[in-house]
Amino acid sequence: MEDNLVTLIEKIIDREKVIGKDVGVISYNETPLKKIILNGITTISTDFKLMGEKAAEIILNKEQAHYAVPFQLTLRNSL
Repeated sequence: MEDNLVTLIEKIIDREKVIGKDVGVISYNETPLKKIILNGITTISTDFKLMGEKAAEIILNKEQAHYAVPFQLTLRNSL
């Protein structure tokens, strides 16, 4: 949740640590804000469109299946 990310960043700043040097930060799921704050927060995001498509396919075909949805790592200055 975004609130948790804000709380984490506040605690890091309060302790006078430098993100990307003293502390690394990785967040789930890309948002436009994560490209900007603190010169960029590294994110790990899943392909939600593909996840929805596969879930619908499994339901419509009345199957029981497992499918590994790929993820994308976006490296930024927070590491």
